[in-house]
This record gives sequence, C-alpha cells and structure tokens, in this order.
Amino acid sequence: MKTRLWFTLFILTLVAGCASPNGIDDKEGRLKAGESTKISLGMTKLEVMRALGKPETISADANSEILYYRLERPWWQDKPFQVKIVNDKVVSFGVLEPNK
Repeated sequence: MKTRLWFTLFILTLVAGCASPNGIDDKEGRLKAGESTKISLGMTKLEVMRALGKPETISADANSEILYYRLERPWWQDKPFQVKIVNDKVVSFGVLEPNK
C-alpha cells in the first residue's frame, strides 16, 4: 500500500512539474502540422496573427515585414516558417530550407 502511495505521489509531482507556470503558454510562435494552411496570399498581418498566433520574432526593413514561426515536426525536427508582408498584405509564406 505504501509503495502505491509513493508511486502516485511521484507521478503527480512529475505531471505538476510539466505544467506551464501561471498558465503561460510556452508554445508561442509554434505551429502544429496543418496550421500553416490557415493563411493565404493577400491576408493582412492582423488576419495572420489571428490565424497563427503571435510569432516568435519579427523583422522588418523599409519595404517589408517578416513574421517568424516554428513549424513543429515529428522527432524534434522543427522547421523555421516565415510569412512576408508588404503593404499590410501577405506576399509569400513557407518553410525556410537551409542553403545546401
């Protein structure tokens, strides 16, 4: 009986340790498989952020803005995903492949 109690307490401790503190979502800027299909060319930045959430980072120059997300893939093979916006409209989006 004591063994079962200790095992239960151990499991509860592990589960509690995996929870996000204060309910904060640590998945900000991450996309699950299929979520990238929620966007299309011509969408506004606000529409993209409503569909995909807040990006990990944003970069900008005089003509464009790029929203960077992380596309979650199996076996921790996440890929960077970017959405390029010009004049408040999506002009391109997709996975960034490394130069070979």
